[in-house]
Order: sequence, then structure tokens, then C-alpha cells
Amino acid sequence: MDCIKSIDRSAFVAIAPESPFIAAGTMAGAVDLSFSSSADLEIFELDFQSNDRELKLVGHCKSSERFNRLAWGSYGSDGLIAGGLFDGNIGLWNPIRNFLLYLISSKSGEIAHVGHLSKHKGPVHGLEFNVKSPNKLASGADDGAVSIWDLANPSKPCHYLKGTGSYMQSEISSISWNREFQHVLASTSYNGTTVIWDVNNEKVITDFKNTVRCSVLQWDPDNYNQVMVASDEDSSPNVKLLDIRYLQSPVRTYVGHQRGVIAMEWCPSDSLYLLTCAKDSRTICWNTKTGKIVAELPAGNNWNFDVHWYPKIPGVISASSFDGKIGIYNIEGCSSFGTEENNLGSAPLTAPKWWKRPVGASFGFGGKLISFNNNLPEASEFIDNYVICQVFLHSLATEKSLVNRISKFEAALEDGEKTSLRDLCEKKIEETESVEEKETWGLLKIMLEEDGTAKTKLRTHLGFSLPSEENDQTVNEPHATCSSTNVEETQKMPEPKGEKEESSDPTFDDAIQHSLVVGDYKGAVAQCLSANKMADALVIAHVGGTELWESTRDKYMRMRNAPYMKVVSAMMNNDLMTFVHTRPPKSWKETLALICTFAEGDEWINLCDALASNLMDAGFTLAATLCYICAGNVDKTVDIWSRSLEKESDGKSYAERVQDLMERTLVLALVSGNKRFSASLRKLFESYAEILASQGLLATAMKFLKFLESGDFSLELSILHNRIALYAEPEAANTSASENTQPEISKPYQEKSFPPAPLSNTKPSRTTFVPLNPPRELKNAGQYQQPIMDSYSFNRSADPSYNAPPGPGSHRSIPSQVGPYINSKIPQTVAPPMGPMTPTHQVAVQPAPVAPPPTVQTADTSNVPAHQKPIVATLTRLFKETFESLGGYSKATPAEKRKVEDNSRKLGALFLKLNSGDISKNAAEKLTQLCQALDKNDLGAALQIQVAMTNTEWDECSFWLPTLKQIIKGRQNVQ
Repeated sequence: MDCIKSIDRSAFVAIAPESPFIAAGTMAGAVDLSFSSSADLEIFELDFQSNDRELKLVGHCKSSERFNRLAWGSYGSDGLIAGGLFDGNIGLWNPIRNFLLYLISSKSGEIAHVGHLSKHKGPVHGLEFNVKSPNKLASGADDGAVSIWDLANPSKPCHYLKGTGSYMQSEISSISWNREFQHVLASTSYNGTTVIWDVNNEKVITDFKNTVRCSVLQWDPDNYNQVMVASDEDSSPNVKLLDIRYLQSPVRTYVGHQRGVIAMEWCPSDSLYLLTCAKDSRTICWNTKTGKIVAELPAGNNWNFDVHWYPKIPGVISASSFDGKIGIYNIEGCSSFGTEENNLGSAPLTAPKWWKRPVGASFGFGGKLISFNNNLPEASEFIDNYVICQVFLHSLATEKSLVNRISKFEAALEDGEKTSLRDLCEKKIEETESVEEKETWGLLKIMLEEDGTAKTKLRTHLGFSLPSEENDQTVNEPHATCSSTNVEETQKMPEPKGEKEESSDPTFDDAIQHSLVVGDYKGAVAQCLSANKMADALVIAHVGGTELWESTRDKYMRMRNAPYMKVVSAMMNNDLMTFVHTRPPKSWKETLALICTFAEGDEWINLCDALASNLMDAGFTLAATLCYICAGNVDKTVDIWSRSLEKESDGKSYAERVQDLMERTLVLALVSGNKRFSASLRKLFESYAEILASQGLLATAMKFLKFLESGDFSLELSILHNRIALYAEPEAANTSASENTQPEISKPYQEKSFPPAPLSNTKPSRTTFVPLNPPRELKNAGQYQQPIMDSYSFNRSADPSYNAPPGPGSHRSIPSQVGPYINSKIPQTVAPPMGPMTPTHQVAVQPAPVAPPPTVQTADTSNVPAHQKPIVATLTRLFKETFESLGGYSKATPAEKRKVEDNSRKLGALFLKLNSGDISKNAAEKLTQLCQALDKNDLGAALQIQVAMTNTEWDECSFWLPTLKQIIKGRQNVQ
């Protein structure tokens, strides 16, 4: 990778130990394009938040000479910069004043020059602050001497070290303080002599000679007896780790450079890594334990001569090159740069210390928490010098109260008894304070009543009841006595004498008699209507035949404006649908009670749906919800309930609100027998299963997913289902093994099927589902096979071809016998009797196995719109071409096969969305443009469209957009 920040300078570098700043001093001997001889010290801010690649200059000053070395120590409030100059002096600068000016005005300022340290004769190449004693500064120059300066009294060196005899050093090339003993210093020179000094006593501890020049050395930060030495001679470009106690042979030799090594520095964050640069233009990061190369900076036109690690951000380094550039790099981004498998062994995968943590935890699927703690004495052990850490697995439930609710709800459904479900409804009614909740659970409880009582209780709940004969005679005695007395009095009334007939108009009577005698019933009815004798007209019309009767009845109904006559009209015309659409919304209870009395089967469903739709349009949300419940329309009902999910209520969490919704949904689904749900409702089941899994209730989540037809699973739901099944299977197996009283459920997901009921030849069969947990003891499963309310009144068809309620004016004939439990008939004089409807029987079917995710080859594209079919064709062709470029499946590597299969599944998911129309208009249009570009072989334009979709359509298309990029890139590589 290229550098992340840069400075156009030929300069030595020093990085502030505590602040985000870097100092650059003009390199001695460097020649720029202007042939300038000026010497500058500049400070730049290391701002990694800025998008500017050039570092910002924040301070500068002139120097008397150019630099051979630069160091930044922590002495003082904000440190001190020391520069080894070409004339043998050491310059000192205090950057604190410059920082204050920059913080106040955001402008670069003059760096305060403190003074010069003068002792050496010749350029100063070795310069380093003592880490443990920041006031100590060591310097070495071409005069072969080492000076130790106390910055508290810098007038002269506090120690002056110069070897004699065999310890004589020529030009000092590098010096290094020991990290453990602050009085021990190492110096090396270009004549190959390296000396270990006791600074306090100004004596030599030991020395060793190399046959080649030594350009740089550094102490091992972890092992104070070992020192790293390198040579800048091209004949010996190796880096050697030496133990000063055993100098006969090096501890390790690092082979990789082809020419002499110029500079190196040990990583302050992790001593496992060493950075070196050489005249072969390579800058290498070594694994000091194995001697392997772990990273390499990109090579430039010329070599680097100074490298440093940034102490504040691990992995960030600076490299100064003879190209006149200082580059800032991230070593992690250079991990594979320039490595060659033929020449270099691959380093073992080792995490740097800045990635390692003493403790850690991560949440896993299924309510699991995994953790480690290396600080515990028993948490780790060593085997063959490797640390073997212990990892702890915890089961974690973050919602204790929710888990308890789920367990109780599961138990109520598992029991399989209507009584348990009614008790659940009753409990919910008592617990809630919401009027809507009370109404909802109250209606669900009514729907769970035994056959023959549900409709009666529904009408009573709506405020319309009809006392039975038994109640009249045994319970309501005063009313019975009164009725008996009235009957007796009526029987004692004198009957009128038939020999005398009275008439107000003899002429009218004669005309009517004449019409009747000659059989002109129509004329007689017309005369009665003109005389406003409605009763007489209806009686004569009844004798005159059905056609005359119906026309007379219709004229009569039009002339009567009483509200109850609209009810009579709807019953006579068998047109309850028109009645529902014309009835005012505020009278919804009367309307629902009427259709409860006279509607049956599918007509009941259609009428309730129509009434609910009208109520929703009028803003009667609660009433509409109750009507949808009566119709068994789970999708519409849950759609209304789901609107409250995003609204916080009573301080409940989102998971608790989902639990409230699912409790109502599952009870309604059980009662209605509906198992075919919409995509939004299946998404709700998916969210609920995820919540259950997050609390560790994997087996419970698996049971609830069985409410869905496996063939309706989306790709995401299939993945979740398979994942839960994979994790829940061991738990279920352990549970079943411990339950000796129920050996029949030893298999985790054993299904139980129920014998089907006889099928009717007049209606298509309906699919119902069995209550929760069919593998376990399901009691009275048969009660869910039959309709719940009076001759399947509340049982919604599970046929996927369910039609929407018909509009006004359309109607269906009503049978005169409205049910075996309701003793009411439309009078024979009002409408001729019609044949009773044949009830539909229901069967329970075995759930189908979960379908595998669709692929390019298996995805159903039969319903893809015509204008989108080119998308499928183009992407299928592109996928095949990319696959064939690998040489076919047999020649592909395992990694390539996995990649091809993954791409096929993701494109299959895209085809499935196109087939179902589950893709937005914007995404479809851009996808069409992308495929048009592919058809023209304009791969660049296709990639631009893919990038644009990534920015605007990512939420919808994130599953398959990366796959499009991969196969387009693959096609480009083939070309």
C-alpha cells in the first residue's frame, strides 16, 4: 500500500514520545532541486483524522548546520529535541512555546532554540536519550568519543568515554542505552568495534570486533544481555542478534537484505517486531523470535535511511528516503507487500501485543457468552513455551422476566387444551389495564368457547341476546306467568262475527272483488297500493305468485323508511354484503351481531372482512381489529397490532412488546386454523425466533417456527431455521435422554401426524395446524381439526387462493337453516327455502422438509416480469462465464468452489426477490442499467452502477451486491 501521510523533505526524523508531532531536520549532504544549503528544523502534526495526505507544518526554525541524527526526549514539560549536527555540535530545541502558539492561533510558530552542546569534533551520528533517566543524553561522533550530557547542567559532559588500545573506536555510527540498566551504554563504529560501557565508572564492560563496518545497533528491550548489530557493507548485509556473554556465535541471524543495512529500530509496543532499512531499497519488519519477514514497505526509487515507530499508535511507522520524502505507513496494511513465496518462508500467524487483551468477552448465538481472563492464576498454562489459555462459555439470559413469560406461554400452548387457552385469555384480561387489550383477549376467549356457544356469547358480548325457553320458564318466572296470563286473556276474547262485513268504500270493494274473481291479482294489488292498503296488497300478492309477491314486497319496502326495515330487506334479498357497506360505522356492533346470526362459512369471513375494511377507512381501528379477528384474518389483524411495536408503552422493552404481539398472534392462529402467513408476518416470526434464541431458548424458538409452512421460508428465515436447528439439536438430545418417562420423544424433532378427516367433494380441503409442540403429549388434537365457532363460522380458509371480500351489490345465497345451534329461520313466506351448505372438513398434514436455499440453477424465475427477465439472463450468463474461466468445477480449488457456491446462492436469492416482486423500483431500474452495460461489455460502467447502488440501495441489496462486484471483477480479469 502507499503511505497514508507524507512530507516532501530529505530529513532525519524524531517522533514526540507523548504528543502527536513529528520533527524533521534537514539531512546533511542532501541536495534538493534548488541546490539550497539551508538547514531547517520543522515540526509537523500527525493528524490522522484529516483527509489531507500532507502533514500540517506547526513549527520551524533555522539551524546552524544540517543534521546527521535527531532525537526527541521526554525531558521537560513537553520534551526536548536534540540534533546531532554536521559540525560536531548538538543543538537543543524546546517545542513547548511553539505548541502554545499553535494551540492558540492554529498557526505555525518559531521553535525555541535552547543552545548548543559542544565537545565533539566531527559529525555526530549517535544520539539517544536515556529512557529511565530522561535528563541523560548520550552522543557519539566521528572523533570516536562518546559524551554523556546531564541536561540539568549541560555546560559540559558529565561523562566522556573514549576507548584506548583494543577498545579504540573510529567514527561512532550508533549508540544505544540498555533498557534494564540505566548506566549501561553500547556504542559501535565504522571500524567494526562495539564497546559496552559502564557509564558511571567510565569503564569498558566488554567489547567485540567485526570484520565489517557496523552501522547501527540496539539493545533487546526484553533481554538486557542481547544486542542487535547490523552492517552497511554490501558484502555482509545481515542483521545479527548477539549475547554479550557468548560472543562466539550469534543467537540469530536475519537474512533478507541484499545490500548493507543503514538503520533499524525495535518496536516499542511489541519487542517481537524489528524494523530495518537497507541500500537494497527494502524496508522490512522482522519477527525477532523466528527470524521471518512479517511485513515489508513498498519499495521506492531510492532507499530509506531513517525509520521510526510511532509510540502512540502501534503499527504506525515513518520512513525517510533519499527520494526526498518522509512517508507515514501502517504496517498492518503492508503485511503482504513484496513478499515472495519462492524466496521467503511465510511467518507463522502471530498477533502483535497491541491486539492482545488480558480479558475479553463476546456474545454468541443462542444466548451464549464466551470469555477469557488471562490475569487469573488458573486461566492459562504453558506448553512448549506456548500459552494455553482457558476459554469460558456461559449461558446468558438478559431478560429474566421475559424468559418466565415465554415459559408460561409455552406451557399453555403445549397443554393443547382449550381450557388452558381460555385461562390464558382470562389471565390477560385481568392483568391488562388497556381497554383495547381487554376487548381483544375477551374476543379471543369467546372464540375458544365450546361448539354451539361461541356465536351466542359473541352476540351477548356485543349487547344482543335472545332468552331461551328454558330461561323463560325456570329463571324468569314472573315473565313466564305474565306471558301465560296474556295468552289466556287472548283466548277468552270474543271472536268477531263473520256474518257482517264492514267496508268504508263499497265501490272499492266491488272493484277488488271483480279483479279477484277474474284472477287479475296484479290489478287488485295495484288498486290496494293506490288506496294505501299495504296489508291487503301483500296478502293478495302472496296468492298471485312469486313474481307478484316480490314486486309488491319491494314496493312496500321502498315506501317504508323505518331503520329496522333495512335489516328486513337485507334478509329478504339475501344481500348482507350491501347492508354491511351501507351501514354507518358507528353501528358496527349491530351489523356484526346481524351477520353473526345469519351468515355462515365463507360468507361470514367475507362479511367480517368487508366490515373491518370499512371500519378501518372510517378510523375505527379497534372495531376493525375485532372484526378481522372474527374473520380469522391473521395477516390483517397482526398488521394493525404491529403498528404499536415501534411505540414505547408502559416502559416495556422491544422484546416485551414483541412477546405481547406474538401471544395474541399465536392464539389467533390456533383458533383460526390459518397457517399460510404473509411475508411481513413471517418476518415477525423470524424476529421472535431471534429474540428467543438470544435468551438461550433454542428449542422453544424451533417449536414456534413450526407454525410456519416450511415451503414459505425466505432465504434469511431458512438460514435462521437451520442455525437454530443445528444449535438446538444437542440440547434437545440431552433433554430427551434425561426424561425417562417419555421415551417416545428421544428424537429431537420427531413429528407426529394425525389421521385426516373425510374430504368433502364440494369444497377444497383446508390445511390446519396442530397446537404447539406436536412431538409431545398433545391432548384433544381433534378439537383443532373441526371448526371452532358454530359450523366453522370463525374458521378462515387456508387456501392460498383466498379471494378478497366482494364489493357492494354482490351477494351469496343464505341457507335458511343458519346452524344447528341457532333456532331461527327466515320465514318461508319471505324467501323460499334453499339447500343447506355442506361444511368443509379439514385435515392436518405433515410439514414438508425445509427447502435448500435457491441457487442460479434452482431459483424459480417463472413469475419474473417480462421487462426484468433480461436481468436474470445476463447475470446467469455472467456467472457461467466467470465459473468457466476457472476451468470448470473439477479443476477449481476448494476455496474457489466455495466461492462459486456462495455466489450462486446469493444470485439465487436475488432471482427469488425478482420472482416474488420483493424488490424496489429504484433497485430494479439500476439493476437493469447494470445488466445493459454488461451486455455491451462495458464492465467499467457496470462497476460504477454497482458502486452507486452500494451507496443508495445498500440496506435492501447488501446480501447480493458484493457478489455482483466479485463476478464483474472476475470477468475483467479474464479479459
